[in-house]
Amino acid sequence: MEDLITRLSEAADPRVIDWPFMNDPSFVLVIIVVYLILVLKIGPAFMENRKAYSLNKFMFYYNITAVIASAAISYGLLTSGWTTTLTLGCEPATHSLDPEPLRMAKFVWWTMILKIFELTDTFIFVLRKKKNQTSFLHIYHHAMVVLIAWIGTRWAAGGMWTLNIITNCMVHVMMYMYYLLASFGPKIQNVISPWKPYLTIIQMLQFLFMLIHMCQALLPSCEPTRKPIAYIYLSQVIVVFYLFWEFYKKSYLKKNKSL
Repeated sequence: MEDLITRLSEAADPRVIDWPFMNDPSFVLVIIVVYLILVLKIGPAFMENRKAYSLNKFMFYYNITAVIASAAISYGLLTSGWTTTLTLGCEPATHSLDPEPLRMAKFVWWTMILKIFELTDTFIFVLRKKKNQTSFLHIYHHAMVVLIAWIGTRWAAGGMWTLNIITNCMVHVMMYMYYLLASFGPKIQNVISPWKPYLTIIQMLQFLFMLIHMCQALLPSCEPTRKPIAYIYLSQVIVVFYLFWEFYKKSYLKKNKSL
């Protein structure tokens, strides 16, 4: 245990320690606990005897914000090393104070903030009484992503790790664009609904890409001080991929067989 703590301490990024919420995990842990209490207990109890809120105008602006923020982070990370020096091979995160790596680290921090912001998804579902959408997959995924984003900012704010953020943000641009269009009402929803299964497929392909790309971090010569982070990250990707696959089978494959 002492060896693990020492290795994690050595791998931690000194650049981010003084950044907001990065000194210790208490902030994100409180956020996650409050989120779980609100969406599992307080929210459903509050809505039990109330009509569902429409929230159409709020969802419109929320989804636009999510699209712009996801696109901005993708662009910011791409132009902070991936269009200049980084490759698809093993690219360890550095603690460099040079402009590009430091800019990249800042965008990784903003990713954490974005993932906290995206917890709003669940509150929207609760207030609209969309119980089928507040599934274990949805809540687990949103909560764990916030924690993983904090861990990533603290220990891996750069290098090969950020390619997964770029991929995820690009997928979220498509996802929130879909939600944005859906917020225009039933007519648009009927037009775009055939594309919904493909969003899940794209998300699963994203996880496969993450697994393949990040398996490099398990090689002895790659990221020797961040092996614990790699194990945590890859295990979560496997779990979430499995949950998405089960959702896809239940929601689309079995439904097609019954037709």
